[in-house]
Amino acid sequence: MKTARKLRALSLSLLALLCLGVISASAAQAGEFKAGVYPATVTGQNINGPHEITTELGLMGCGVNFTGELIEESEELTLTPTFVGCMIAGNPVDVVNNGCDFRLNAGATLAMDTVEGALDVICPGGGKITFGVTVGGMVTCVMKVPEQLGLGEVTYQDTTMAGHVDVEFNIEGMAYELGANCPVAGAFENGEYAGESTLRAHNGGMATPLGAF
Repeated sequence: MKTARKLRALSLSLLALLCLGVISASAAQAGEFKAGVYPATVTGQNINGPHEITTELGLMGCGVNFTGELIEESEELTLTPTFVGCMIAGNPVDVVNNGCDFRLNAGATLAMDTVEGALDVICPGGGKITFGVTVGGMVTCVMKVPEQLGLGEVTYQDTTMAGHVDVEFNIEGMAYELGANCPVAGAFENGEYAGESTLRAHNGGMATPLGAF
């Protein structure tokens, strides 16, 4: 009888430990953006070359600056992108955000210091990011990117010693629209967005660590 009770108690202890392990593993899988001090102003710049947007028009390259704020630990980080120096086929492209933001979503932890995620394009009041291709001093083609959710894939890499986060965009299936004056017109869902950026955080003008854990 004593042996049976001991075995039963041991089994219950092992079951409790297993349950705690499952809970801990599940919690570890959920990534969050965290700063050393809140509120944190987050800024970012493209690295290793321009960001590339591939559509029916071809490949467009853009410098991209990001600004946003993180007020607490969160699975989401909303940033306003500013596109600079965009070019396609040797022609400049003017970009107007029309109030649209990029919302970065943190997903599962893939490995040490690596978190997967997704991108939402958020636009108020039905706005769209507008790209105007200029040829000979005139805007000859307009591309618009509307609000859309769950674009992937996005990967976040913590650089612990430096205290910032590197973001890699490898997005496929982005929706966009081409106007009547473009070489081909209509609505498409085959857009690709690729590039890398580094995100840093500041509070009161002082650098503070930023991570995605």
